[in-house]
Amino acid sequence: MLRNSKIFIVLLMLSAICSLTACNDDNVYEAPEAVNTYVLAVGDNYGDVVSGWNVTDIPNGIYDLEFYTKSSQAIRLPYLTASGKMTAIKPSETTWAKNVIKGVQVSDGTCHIKLDNGEGVEIKSLQLVSSSQEEFNLVKGGDISLLSYVEDNGGKYYDVNGQSDDCLEILKQNGMNLVRLRLYNDPGNKDFYPSNTLPAGYQNQADILKLAKRAKEKGMEILLTFHYSDYWTNGNDQYKPHEWAELDFETLKTTVYNYTADFLRKMDAQGTAPEYVAIGNEIQAGLLYPDGACANPIKMCALLNAGTKAVREVSPDARIVIHSTYSEGIPETTHKWFFGLMRDYAVDYDIIGISYYPFWTNMRALDFREWADRMISQFDKDILVVETGYAWNRTLPDGNPGQLSHNGPYAEFSKLGQRDFIVDLTNQIKQVKSGRVLGYVYWDPIFIETPGLGWILGDKNYVSNTTLFGFQGESLPVLEAIKYNN
Repeated sequence: MLRNSKIFIVLLMLSAICSLTACNDDNVYEAPEAVNTYVLAVGDNYGDVVSGWNVTDIPNGIYDLEFYTKSSQAIRLPYLTASGKMTAIKPSETTWAKNVIKGVQVSDGTCHIKLDNGEGVEIKSLQLVSSSQEEFNLVKGGDISLLSYVEDNGGKYYDVNGQSDDCLEILKQNGMNLVRLRLYNDPGNKDFYPSNTLPAGYQNQADILKLAKRAKEKGMEILLTFHYSDYWTNGNDQYKPHEWAELDFETLKTTVYNYTADFLRKMDAQGTAPEYVAIGNEIQAGLLYPDGACANPIKMCALLNAGTKAVREVSPDARIVIHSTYSEGIPETTHKWFFGLMRDYAVDYDIIGISYYPFWTNMRALDFREWADRMISQFDKDILVVETGYAWNRTLPDGNPGQLSHNGPYAEFSKLGQRDFIVDLTNQIKQVKSGRVLGYVYWDPIFIETPGLGWILGDKNYVSNTTLFGFQGESLPVLEAIKYNN
C-alpha cells in the first residue's frame, strides 16, 4: 500500500543531555532547542524505513532506549531500531505503553534510530539510559523435539512467501536463535507403559543427536532437557524409565550421573555441546517418583546434583537450568519454598527455568515480570521462560478444543493476537530489573497438523492451534514478533 502524502505526525521527546541531528532532512524536523521536542513525518512508502535520525554527542557505552507508544493493532508489526538493536511495538490504543530496546551499543558518540512499519504509531519520551550490563542478547527459542516425526510423516513448512522450506531455516530467518530438545530414555518401547504410548524412533538419543546437529548447522544454540523418563514429565507425572524402575536409591543416583554424562559426551563428540542443560522438566514436585519426590527433599536434591555434577564435568560451559512451572494453582510461596530447597540443599545450578502460559496462569506478562523481579531479588538467579504458548485459533481443525482452550486475560483467539502476546511478553522481559530474564522458549512451535499424528499414538494433536505455523504449515504473523526483537 502506497501513500501519496505525509499524513501522520509522530512526536518524540529526548533527554536534555543529548542533542538530536536529522539524518534525512526531508523526513525529520527539529523544533526549537529549548523545548527538546522533535517532530517527524512518516515517509511516503508505507512499511519502508519511514524515519531515521541520529542522537549525537553522548558517551560511548551500552544503553537502554526507553520510550512510550500509542498504536492500534496493525497487519504489519511496527518496530523501532537503535544501532542494530530492536523492539517490536505492542498495540495500546488508549494508554501510553512503555517499550524498551536493551543493550544499545553507542560508538563514536552516535546512536542511529529508525522506525519501521510506523503508520498510526505515536511515540514520546525517548531517552537513552546508561546500562550496567555489558550486553543483552535476547534468547528466542522453540522446542523442536517432534520435528523429525512431523517431517517423516509428510509435514511441510512454508515461509512468508508461501514457499516450502526447511523448518529450521524458516525459524532462523525469523530470528529464532535457540532450540529446545527433550530427551527421553526409551520412548516407543511396546513392552512398557507409558513408553508404548509414543512412536518408536523419536525423542530418543539418536533422534536428538540428529536434531542437535541440524540446529548447530543453522548457528542456533541448544537447551537440552533431560526428562529422566520414557515419557513426558511434569508436576503430575514423573515416571521412572522402565530400566531404572527397580534400582535402589544409591544405584539410581549413580545411574543419573552416568546417563547424563554419557549423553553429553555424545553431544560434545559431534560438535553440538549444549549451551543450556535442564535437569528434569517442571520438577516443582520432584523427579523420578517416588524416590525424588519433593516430600523427600534430601533425595530429590541428591538426584539433581548427580545430574548437575555430570554437566559441570562434561559440559563446563553449559548453564544449568532447574525448571518449575508458573500456574494459577501454584502460589508464589510454593516457588519460593521449592527454590529455597535448592538453596538450602546446595543444588548446583545457574538459571531458574519457568513455564508461563496465559492459559495456565490467567495472568498477563506484566504479572510475570513482577513475579520475576521478586524471585531475582530473593534468589539472585537469572530466569529463562522455558515454555510459553498462545492459541491462535479457538479449536483444532476438527472443531474440538486444544490443550490451551483459552488465553487467560488476553482472551483473543487470532493470529495477530498470538503475535501481540509474544510482543508483550518480550517487552515485559526487557523491563525486568537488572535485565536478568534471558528470554523465552516457545512450546510447541512446530508440531503442526499432520495426518495420523497425535500427542500420543492414536490420539489427536492437541497443540496444532498454538504452533508458529498454521494448519497447512504456513508461517504465521507471530514470527514477526521473534524477528523484530533482539
